[in-house]
Amino acid sequence: MSAIGLKPWLQHLLDHLPMARAGHDPEGVHQVRVAVRRLRVWLRLAGMRVLEDDLAWLVRAAGQVRDLEVLLQHPHLPRAFQTWGELRLKEARQAFVPLLESPRLAGLLQGLSVLPPLDPKEAESRLPRFVQQVERRAQAWRNEDSLEHLHALRRALRRLRYALEWLERDSDPVKALQEIFGQVGDLSFTLNYLSAFEAEGGRAPARYRKHLEAQLTEALEAAKQAWNHHQGRLRP
Repeated sequence: MSAIGLKPWLQHLLDHLPMARAGHDPEGVHQVRVAVRRLRVWLRLAGMRVLEDDLAWLVRAAGQVRDLEVLLQHPHLPRAFQTWGELRLKEARQAFVPLLESPRLAGLLQGLSVLPPLDPKEAESRLPRFVQQVERRAQAWRNEDSLEHLHALRRALRRLRYALEWLERDSDPVKALQEIFGQVGDLSFTLNYLSAFEAEGGRAPARYRKHLEAQLTEALEAAKQAWNHHQGRLRP
């Protein structure tokens, strides 16, 4: 395997920043976050800390915009809840878009462009750390069956998947788990936003919350079953 350069995902980031800035297509912010997360995994495989804080800053900055865009794509949102979400998205974009013109982002992109390729042997030597992190997060989830621990496990699975893909390894079992766990994430943050809406005096039909809670219960059970089925296939 030849040296692993980060150029493909740096270019992916550059290609989608204008779309994220314009805001006409939710895929723009989504792909910016995907590219940043993959680049962060590349840095971990390289054993580098340089630019990590700046990448974390960018993915956090895009986080609320992305969450609200996903929320507003959900079918059958109560009208008042949808209107509230649209206003929150407008506010989130007003905070996010100026960051895309900032010197910090320009410096980040310049810094990424000059990083040397990653030696595949060194990267392979760091792959077990990603597996170990998944196992630690899974143990914490077993010890305390909470959404917080499940979300931490989901993030660790995503990092392991991206590490495998950088190394051109099979990531299908990890990807399958990540996607199932992602359904839990989408439903839980929708309920969190619904609670924020109600805390501000908004009202949604009680049946809507009950429907979301029932879906979350089903998604949690599916995540547990999927974990029991796939966990033995995660080690490369």
